[in-house]
Amino acid sequence: MFLKFGIGAKIGLGIDIGSSSVKLLELSKSGHKYYIEALDVIDLPAGAVSAGTINDGASVASFLKSSLSNLGVKEKKAVIGIPCKHVIIKTIEIPKMKPSELESSIYYEAQRYITYDMNEVFFDYVVLGDSPNDPANNLIMIIAGKKDIINDQMNFVRECGLNPYIVDVDCIAIENMFNFSYPEEFDELVSIVKIGASETNVHIVQKGLNLFRRDIPIGGLNITEEIAKKFQIDVNEAENIKIGNAGEKGPDFLSDYTIYLGMILSRITSEIQRTIDYFAANNDKQYPKKIYLTGGSSKLKGISEEIETNINIPAVILNPFRNVLFKEDIAEDKSYFFGTAVGLALRGVE
Repeated sequence: MFLKFGIGAKIGLGIDIGSSSVKLLELSKSGHKYYIEALDVIDLPAGAVSAGTINDGASVASFLKSSLSNLGVKEKKAVIGIPCKHVIIKTIEIPKMKPSELESSIYYEAQRYITYDMNEVFFDYVVLGDSPNDPANNLIMIIAGKKDIINDQMNFVRECGLNPYIVDVDCIAIENMFNFSYPEEFDELVSIVKIGASETNVHIVQKGLNLFRRDIPIGGLNITEEIAKKFQIDVNEAENIKIGNAGEKGPDFLSDYTIYLGMILSRITSEIQRTIDYFAANNDKQYPKKIYLTGGSSKLKGISEEIETNINIPAVILNPFRNVLFKEDIAEDKSYFFGTAVGLALRGVE
């Protein structure tokens, strides 16, 4: 069975359901300009969502419906993202052929790469263009997601009064957002590192194509829990300290905290470096020109300096709002949360 994973629909509402928050973004397009109509970061109770699975649908739906109402969002057709870990993505080459022959040929080829039973997945594909290896072939990206995971997400969105018009994949949304936001980097080999709540995702891209992805099981929630355990404080206080609100903590505590946070960041950096080194070792020793950081924990104090110093590649915070305009006075100090949401919303307005 085929399900369209975000190809060509006209939608401007992106819903990014993460482990610690839901990011909502309404995007419009007028001529060649893109506008943010509304956005929100909806904090979730601990455990409400984990690893892309919604455990407390009633609470999450209540928060989301309240946000939609408060923002006055009228759009009902939504683009949602499925975590990459629940999806199989492969790029294959097949000979060029008539469109009428393409779908059946791709479906036949896909069965060689998809480890799930084909009856248990929704399947889609995207023609990426000519193969760099053989101009007689096309590059095809095939995508297969487990029906149970996707149906759960779609049913949840319906419970919120929305129509899940497009199902996308989080990691593809991030890459599409980057290609939109930084077109001057299209030909360059770069890495996008999303430091999310439950994991860190490393992407290596060039010419609009993903060359390598890896998920590292360390994220913002892990960091908060380690801080709480180390200093014997509750997780709320640890989260506040992590984001820079140390309150009346004395200099001795702050000194110890800075050292401990540095140790955590060093672990994350080592995993990012290991990922990039692995890619380079298997690709003629090519290293990314730059590392772009995004995600809720990408602004941790010292993270970009830690990466730049130890990996020896320039690291900067990615701005997903770089090529969009604000119709109203909407603060963009949380732009680093919205990389995936921008990518999702773009599916409907391009």
